[in-house]
Amino acid sequence: MLTIITSIYKSETYLKKYTDHLMRVGDVLSQQLDFECIVIANDPSQKEIDAFHTFQGKKWFTFMPVPREPLYATWNRGISMAKGNVIGFWNVDDIRYAEALLDGVHLIQNGADLVYFPFTISWYVNVFGTSFLVKKKEIKPDQFERAKFVTGMHCGPFFLFSRDLYERVGAFDEQFRIAGDFDWCVRAATVSEKFRLSSMHAGIFRVDGGGLSAGGKRRLQLENSVVFKRHAIPIDVGGLTDAEISSFNEKKMLYKGKYIDVFPFDKVA
Repeated sequence: MLTIITSIYKSETYLKKYTDHLMRVGDVLSQQLDFECIVIANDPSQKEIDAFHTFQGKKWFTFMPVPREPLYATWNRGISMAKGNVIGFWNVDDIRYAEALLDGVHLIQNGADLVYFPFTISWYVNVFGTSFLVKKKEIKPDQFERAKFVTGMHCGPFFLFSRDLYERVGAFDEQFRIAGDFDWCVRAATVSEKFRLSSMHAGIFRVDGGGLSAGGKRRLQLENSVVFKRHAIPIDVGGLTDAEISSFNEKKMLYKGKYIDVFPFDKVA
């Protein structure tokens, strides 16, 4: 079974396109495999609630309103709710393609622990309330090499993983706002080399300045620095203050309000 998790918060701008694509993708997937989509709505507005009314009759759809919480807490919550043995995420401002999801499930069923994909990045600028596409770039990731994959987020935003891998790697660190997926994928690369690159194009990753990882924000720089230090990766981001770095617990991860051991710390497959 495939579980896709979406976290939303103040997502009204993107809801129409997201729900249109989700309806099409969900109907395709549900005809070919066991599938569910869990939308976790952080402190949802009435417009956000209303946008999903048409999904209530879909057996594959779950809408869960919650008080506002960090993104990676929402992801961990979604995984704890998930019935699937293959899990992934769908950002509300992105587009995913059913064919790539089906291929990812197939690869995991045939031995992969994690599947990542080619995809498109689209950059937008907002002028007087209207978004304009200014640039596109096609991303074709390299084949997996552990030494390279711990230096950056080469798995991209569309990766799928097995439940077994999640249980070996542990939860996403809820201290992070942006780089929690990067940290998790670094940890995953220490316990498995069964990362597979799909030949299928996963979708479109949107960058419009409103997203958490858009541009070279200082917060992203800080969080990447913490990941490098945590995993003894010899990359110096530079330009950060001691106070900024000390705001993170490098040796522990935050999960459900408690600091726990980062697992696995020095474990190598």
